[in-house]
Amino acid sequence: VQTYHPNHYAIAAAAAHDYAGFAAQELAFRREQGYPPYRRLAKLVYEDASPTRAQSEAEGLAAAVRAALARRGLPESDLIGPAPPFFARLRDRYRWQIILRHADPAEFLRAIKIHRGWRVDVAPVSVL
Repeated sequence: VQTYHPNHYAIAAAAAHDYAGFAAQELAFRREQGYPPYRRLAKLVYEDASPTRAQSEAEGLAAAVRAALARRGLPESDLIGPAPPFFARLRDRYRWQIILRHADPAEFLRAIKIHRGWRVDVAPVSVL
């Protein structure tokens, strides 16, 4: 196996065919970081022909979500972003995304005013 990180637990477990060891470490990491299956994710993506508008809209929604989290006293929930996603420009449109980690992101987001143009994906297959 060629890798820059031969001592990483995923590589070491794969090389040793140690599924149980990998699962134990991966689940511990996911619990510590608040990733599924311990918390759920929602990916919110906004795109616009103007890079300035896309960034401004993303920053505005992120501020509103952070304020709602603070008002509700939900320290176990948090945001990643806003930031341009891996594919920051697609079909001449600039994209920004926010990742919400929360026990029930769909329920939480119902109380947030989300402007037109946002795509919300609860339990996304990919966060790229």
